[in-house]
Amino acid sequence: MAKVLSGWKARRYAVALLHAAVKAGELERVEAEVKALADMFNRSPQLLKFLAQPLVPFNEKAQRLRRRLEGRVSSVTLNFLLAVVKHKRVEAFDHIVRVFTDVVREYRGEVVAEVTSAVPLTEAERAMTVRRLQEITGKKVLLREKVDPSIVGGMRIIVGDKLLDLSLRGHLERIRERLRQVFVVPAETPLAEAAFNDPQGTTGTGQSQNTL
Repeated sequence: MAKVLSGWKARRYAVALLHAAVKAGELERVEAEVKALADMFNRSPQLLKFLAQPLVPFNEKAQRLRRRLEGRVSSVTLNFLLAVVKHKRVEAFDHIVRVFTDVVREYRGEVVAEVTSAVPLTEAERAMTVRRLQEITGKKVLLREKVDPSIVGGMRIIVGDKLLDLSLRGHLERIRERLRQVFVVPAETPLAEAAFNDPQGTTGTGQSQNTL
């Protein structure tokens, strides 16, 4: 099972790889290669288990990786993988690659917007959504689309940790919540409860308190 590093540790590895790839002028190549390696480890858990085995000397692991990858991947990619193995982080390689993908997007001024709609977006709707989000964020927007019929209509957009709920379901839920706030009297408020039960204001006096 893939492990997860703490946020700052994974980001430290990701940023180091970004700097090395940019310096070598091979960012696109390295990005594709580390994703392919992460997929390879997911498909070949025995290889990942071998590389994570503490009883196997690092030199033996490095020799096996060089035989398999040297000349096939960038030296930046190979050296990074060797460093991850040496520091006993290879079981978190998939997590590091996902963080690296986010770091690369930051470097390129890109942001991912997760758009959920009741039905698939049309080309016109997709283009308009991208354009409006780019105006708002000031960044290049990459859409990640989902279809969820339960939202009824409209769309729900998540960018980073921000949610923009434009769905009909969300609209109806907000209306329902407002109605609940208007018509439900909190039981812990004695004065409000008394006023609700005695709308004429006669509580405690036996007569109306309206002096106007």
